[in-house]
Amino acid sequence: MLVRTDANGHSGAMGEFDRRAFLAWLGSGVFGSGVFGATVLSGGRTAAAGLTGVTVLTHATVIDGTGAPPRPDTTVVLSGDRILAVGRPPETPAMAGVRVLDLTGRFVIPGLWDLHAHESTLERTFPPMHLVHGVTGIREMQGFPATHEVRSRIESGALDGPRMVIASNIIDGPNSRVPGSTRVTTPAEARAAVRQARLERADFVKVYSFFEREGYLAVAEEAKRQGIPFAGHNPSLFSVQEVADRGQHSIEHMYGLHLATSSRMPELYRQIAAMSGDPADPGWWGARVPFLEREAVATYSPRCARELAGRMLARGTWHVPTLAVESTFSRPPAQLPDDPRLRELMERYLPRPVREQWLAIARAWPPWSPERAAQERAYFEAKLELVGDLAAAGANLGTGTDSGYAFVFPGIALHDELELLVRAGLSPLRALQAATMDAARCAWQEPGAGTVTAGGRADLVVLDADPLADIRNSRRIHAVVAGGRYLGPPERRRIFAAIEQAAGEG
Repeated sequence: MLVRTDANGHSGAMGEFDRRAFLAWLGSGVFGSGVFGATVLSGGRTAAAGLTGVTVLTHATVIDGTGAPPRPDTTVVLSGDRILAVGRPPETPAMAGVRVLDLTGRFVIPGLWDLHAHESTLERTFPPMHLVHGVTGIREMQGFPATHEVRSRIESGALDGPRMVIASNIIDGPNSRVPGSTRVTTPAEARAAVRQARLERADFVKVYSFFEREGYLAVAEEAKRQGIPFAGHNPSLFSVQEVADRGQHSIEHMYGLHLATSSRMPELYRQIAAMSGDPADPGWWGARVPFLEREAVATYSPRCARELAGRMLARGTWHVPTLAVESTFSRPPAQLPDDPRLRELMERYLPRPVREQWLAIARAWPPWSPERAAQERAYFEAKLELVGDLAAAGANLGTGTDSGYAFVFPGIALHDELELLVRAGLSPLRALQAATMDAARCAWQEPGAGTVTAGGRADLVVLDADPLADIRNSRRIHAVVAGGRYLGPPERRRIFAAIEQAAGEG
């Protein structure tokens, strides 16, 4: 007797099905890579002899990540780490080597990307937290030799985690405030730092906020010469417009964006150029620019935002706004340890040393006055408006969270980011595209990555409810497919249990 398995692993009796019709559908051009025979068939057998190692997801509603409307009652066929076909075949037969999962009432979306993640070397905690929450790809924004070791363990199957794109160590100016960053004081040192990043197998160079002009320009020139992208913060001495012109691949967070979209931008940058270059001086530009950015909100110009979006699009520059961390720290940091949700997540998932580190960061902030708290709330709302305006004008936008920084939880924060993008004015469909196809493009992935399309990577999330009806439904995860490996409810429970065990042992 033939059997069919549902998404929960339950089996039931089946009648005879037309295997030949299904195989004809599979090979009819639905799978567009042109390598059907090499990918699907095993040991030189013909299609009539059967398939090997194939998973078929049936009767799902597919939201493919391209921005196209959802496709109800759709079948997705997986083999190895690839999607073989997406469409509506004849009834799927039971064949040797084929696993059929009935996803009636469920929704399939591409695996999600977090383009701004940290602390992946906490391998028992952060990589599996990404994966179990549907984040199948990340950009790790500060790379070390240990980070590359984690990636190798994930790729070998020894560790649960997302696929990884890894930055260099942070490169910054001589007055950097980042512990452990590579500080460059001369153009020669800047060029050497880029060459070192390439030797260390970084996928891209990470730049930061406190560059002097000559050092940043040397990084941009050397990165182009070495054929390695560079991305990161918008350095405080540069406008976003100039950074885009210099070839920076992505602008992380919201630094510089309100200056760049102010009707008074030229005047504001003249003020910055006149500020002290001495970090010991209260008027040092590195300390003053963040407050000048808040003042620039009063002269925000939607027209300037549209012009900036066009310029970034023309230069291929991406924006990764990291609204999750911006939202977290738009309220008094001293209040964060008392937030019931954050405390519960810390105690459940984080080893004690990480919990203590995050609490110490919150306590190190000076108290906020009521006026400061009101200013920061208003500033965050202005950030939402700006992100929405840039997106509406067609700017390249990808999702990142700053996960791994205090109180920004890997995996969980990506769903916060989606909600915040919708608050900013994006439709749920556009927000999902930013987290899937567009994020994969930003992360230099192959064509088709971040989509549910034939020939693409088999990185998927199966949801129990429609994310287009309510973006919060992105959290209602039934299963995750990572590199073709189906992690259903039992597998996800196992991963959650291992994360909690690591937290208890820490």
